[in-house]
Amino acid sequence: MFCGRYEEFVGTEKALFQTKHGNPQHFLIHGERGIGKSSLLFSLDLVARNEVPSFENEKFNFLTLTIELEPTTTYMDLIQKIGAELRRVVARRQPAMETAKATWDFLRRWEVMGVKYSGSEKELKPHELLDELTFTIDQTLSRFGPEIDGILILIDEADKPGLAANLGQFVKLFTERLTKRGCNRVCLGLAGLSTVLQHMRQSHESSLRIFQIFTLGPLATSERLEVIDKGLAEAKTKNGFDVTISDEAKNLISELSEGYPHFLQQFAHCAFEVDRDNAIDIDDVNQGAIQEGQGAIEQLGLKYFHELYFDQIASDEYRGVLRVMSEQFDGWVTKASIRHATELKESTINNAITALKKRHIIVPKPGVAGVYKLPTKSFAVWIRAFSKAHEETQSAKQNNTPGVSRT
Repeated sequence: MFCGRYEEFVGTEKALFQTKHGNPQHFLIHGERGIGKSSLLFSLDLVARNEVPSFENEKFNFLTLTIELEPTTTYMDLIQKIGAELRRVVARRQPAMETAKATWDFLRRWEVMGVKYSGSEKELKPHELLDELTFTIDQTLSRFGPEIDGILILIDEADKPGLAANLGQFVKLFTERLTKRGCNRVCLGLAGLSTVLQHMRQSHESSLRIFQIFTLGPLATSERLEVIDKGLAEAKTKNGFDVTISDEAKNLISELSEGYPHFLQQFAHCAFEVDRDNAIDIDDVNQGAIQEGQGAIEQLGLKYFHELYFDQIASDEYRGVLRVMSEQFDGWVTKASIRHATELKESTINNAITALKKRHIIVPKPGVAGVYKLPTKSFAVWIRAFSKAHEETQSAKQNNTPGVSRT
């Protein structure tokens, strides 16, 4: 269920269309946590396998390989992951593959934990393993022939390994070797946090030239409201009864989410869960946001920001610095403005900034002393929502009121 991603859908589907016709194009999707990168890859996977229609009603029939990278993924691991996934995908599509040894033996060499070449236990070197992968892909396309449109390789969490996977070098060498083999029906799609761009440049300075790059940003207000309406329409179809929502409640969900799709989904879901009269109002949104354990703010914190805001910070004074900085979202903030807003001692502010920089929780402005920002806007959005909910909850407790109200 998507809204506001038209350019990204059309652009990635064009990459499939071009690849299908022998002009391979590759793409990279980047953005902050909760912005919808993995969901976009998942949807494209369904389009590529013709399980859902494309925007242009083009029918595709790709073999799709989907892998996720981990912080420990190395260059060799990356190649092995793709080879092993290719073997599994072909095996699912061709159940008799195991008995057709003469036809598919080149795929049998790929095992889950590594590669055995020609039945030997010899471990291949990185360049040999890469050659083996491109050979395997080329042979797979030759065996299937016109039965498939090509191979789509989707690599999610591409930012996680940092420099360890040499991702930039891999995509550069991988695509060049495919070109040399005349293998021109392979599309490579990556998704990750925006740090993946820097990692790839450091790995190979020209690696990004291979891709069409899509930067996912927050949804516009109208798109956020459309998401809520679509969700309730789907709920009515499945549940058989109407759940209405007031305009004020919709607007509050929109404001709390700041346009981040996962945030929007979480706030809307929690409001829907606490509603008891099939009419979602502001009280439902507030209660769903701050509910202990299952509330939207706590859930988002556990999923994305708990380590940054709690695990790595023992002092609430340090968190106070982050709260002040969040007022500017991911904009630059001076040390003087932090001092003025927090009224903390100079030594405390200095210690907080030193600790937060060391743990990469705040980012110093290059070449400018005493200016900092939060690493992502989504982190700021969550801090603001968390702080507001905490303040209102404390106020409600002091006044002995059952709920909180919008300010």
